[in-house]
Amino acid sequence: MPIPELDAHGLLPAGVHDCSLEEMTAKFAWNDHRERMVRSFARFLRMEINDVFDFPVYADGSFVTDKERPEDIDVVLELLDAGDAQKWRGFVFMQEHQVRIRREYGVDFWVNLPGGNNFATFSSTPATRQPSSRGWTTSRPRGY
Repeated sequence: MPIPELDAHGLLPAGVHDCSLEEMTAKFAWNDHRERMVRSFARFLRMEINDVFDFPVYADGSFVTDKERPEDIDVVLELLDAGDAQKWRGFVFMQEHQVRIRREYGVDFWVNLPGGNNFATFSSTPATRQPSSRGWTTSRPRGY
């Protein structure tokens, strides 16, 4: 199923929208800045994730909105169903490399683990710093 259209507020409809990197590129790389971001995100996946973690990755944040120049791509590696060794490996990887990943790839990287810190749910709620003048509120879920 294709990525749905953004709503009147420039957000994805609530929910998880499965897609390939190619579909994400077609939908969200609509200017030079965003094209560079997608290339960097693809490099991040290739260099840091694909050979180590075989779990879903969610892209979120202002990148999946109609913002012209997002600062980064928020990324959550879904490890809720991973074995304990993979969960630990993901947690340690995030702790040790999060700052470097942000600097090198423009990716704000998190892992989703059991225990009440569900970053996938958290990231589906617009941050309080996002403009309410556009109709974005913390009580209105968005898609990722």
